[in-house]
Amino acid sequence: MGDATTAVCNLGILDALGGDAVQEILESYAGFTSATESLLSGAGDLSVGSELVSYVHRLCKHQLHSLVRDHFLSSLEEVFERNGAARFWQHFESYRDVSLLEANRSHIYEEEVQQVLCKALEEISLEKQYEERCLFLLVDALQTFEDQVLPRKCGFVTEKELLLSKYQLMVSSVLMATLPSHFP
Repeated sequence: MGDATTAVCNLGILDALGGDAVQEILESYAGFTSATESLLSGAGDLSVGSELVSYVHRLCKHQLHSLVRDHFLSSLEEVFERNGAARFWQHFESYRDVSLLEANRSHIYEEEVQQVLCKALEEISLEKQYEERCLFLLVDALQTFEDQVLPRKCGFVTEKELLLSKYQLMVSSVLMATLPSHFP
């Protein structure tokens, strides 16, 4: 167990960094977080992508791959909760009071419910598609860096598969965690 802990959390490596390296890490991380925020709040604007790639490469050069992945996924989660899940569930607010709906059942048309569901699904799908494009930008940045440094490993889960599965799990978790209490 000691070896695994040492490999994952070797803080002694910080002592080996010079002032220039520390400065580069600080500037790159600040730029990366700013580019991530701009990208994820960009409403379809992927123009900050080249900046993001540059910062990712600089951080990866200092073995900070996991920091990059974790921050990006955390930011994606916050954005999805705000722009995806919250907006999705808002579509169903008019169906909040089930007892009132049961009493006025004749006023609820199946077609209306279908339209609301279709609109909600369309909006959340568009949000998810944009976020996946942003995630693929990160994946490409990580992959191009790794391709430059390490030979391709056959038989291992790719960065894309790993991050996409984490993202899909996060989407499901956020939707379940934000499920309004009036849903059965």
